[in-house]
Amino acid sequence: MFTNVWYTASFSKDVTISPKHVKMLGRDFVLFRDADGAVHCLSNVCCHRGAPLSQGVQQSDGTLACCQHGWRFGGDGRCSMMPALPEGGEIPKAARVDSYPVEERYNMIWVLLGYDPDAAAPIPDVPEFDAEGWRWIEYEETWDANYHWAKFSNLDYVHLPVVHGQTWNGSVRPPAHKVEYLDETSIGTGIRVKTKRPKGLWSRLRPPETEVQSRMKFYLSGFTIKVDVEIGGAGTGMRFVVLDMSTPIDEHTTTMRFLFGRNFMPYKWADKGTLKRNLKNVREDQIIAEAQLPRVPKLPDADSLMTDPEDEMVKEYWSIMEKLRGKGWQIDQSALAQAEQRGNYHVIPSPARKADPGSWVYKPVPRVDSDSLTQAAE
Repeated sequence: MFTNVWYTASFSKDVTISPKHVKMLGRDFVLFRDADGAVHCLSNVCCHRGAPLSQGVQQSDGTLACCQHGWRFGGDGRCSMMPALPEGGEIPKAARVDSYPVEERYNMIWVLLGYDPDAAAPIPDVPEFDAEGWRWIEYEETWDANYHWAKFSNLDYVHLPVVHGQTWNGSVRPPAHKVEYLDETSIGTGIRVKTKRPKGLWSRLRPPETEVQSRMKFYLSGFTIKVDVEIGGAGTGMRFVVLDMSTPIDEHTTTMRFLFGRNFMPYKWADKGTLKRNLKNVREDQIIAEAQLPRVPKLPDADSLMTDPEDEMVKEYWSIMEKLRGKGWQIDQSALAQAEQRGNYHVIPSPARKADPGSWVYKPVPRVDSDSLTQAAE
């Protein structure tokens, strides 16, 4: 798992003034809205006695009061009040918790889990989301699978005929397609083929033997896959878009968030059928991802048999992961486990640590080949 990456932490509708506990990268966080409606994300572990801030109560000034001693923390993570502090006493500098950058986009809460937002890949641009004539469905669930396996379930065209029964020009082999880098951490590819005609009401979308244009992109932020299908046929502009985001809860569990968008039949009555049609594919992918071994795949997967063209997207995906490890962003799970067996708790380092590395109660998580910011786990 990697720091300095934007992850989706929740759908917007699920974050209110009441604090919400979320787990990401094996660490605990709290989300809440302040009095102005802005969302904040803090480490959920109080720096005083380790109480969960998510069990606290938001105050009228927008701060979050710890459930144990009432220490109040603002969106910047600093303690602004200690009810039991003697008159004239000063709040210690170390009375603070890590606070992480937050963006609210596409009806989701995105959190930068790391200390260097300037180095992180940007949140994907999805112009269709706010475009006129588009309708979107939100869906979320938890998979009992490592997030790499969860991502691989939808990262190539070849699995579609095998897993989902979608052939290409009557063949299980897709036409030749080239994987291209959109930027340092984003890749994309696409094909144009004749596919099976949709069933049911969707069969009216295109005549038989119509060529369909399909594009697939992977973005590091959110571990997002965007699939854009010109469902009415190439050149019609009738499109169906799926955004598939994966957030690691831990090494063995992944939160999957989906946005299903369409610019045809943009009516509420069509949502049920759209969701049913797509969840069939999601469920077929989930069954495989949850059964794959080893439970945590190697990085990179150098010993696996890879052939072109079907594994090209996966190979480039691993290449991107290797770049992150080279930057010192990969969490060292072995060192972290050993440290916590000794009774220590470690947090994802926030931007405030880069600006002011001293006076923090909890050390940052150890990372593989980390830079000077990371302290050794103790």
